[in-house]
Amino acid sequence: MAKEIAEIVKPARSLYSRFPFGSPVGQPKNIDQQKAVLKAALQLLTDAKESGTIQDSDISYKG
Repeated sequence: MAKEIAEIVKPARSLYSRFPFGSPVGQPKNIDQQKAVLKAALQLLTDAKESGTIQDSDISYKG
């Protein structure tokens, strides 16, 4: 989800990554990168202290 949209919609938690539109979990066929994004998103579920948390991901698309 685009960070600007998340700030308006206010989902319970959102992991923001600077990936191209259409690649929300990373590069196609880059399984290690996709697993890292999903792991970070799941970790956010347990780490977020308040509703509406938006966390910037440090995972790079070119990774």
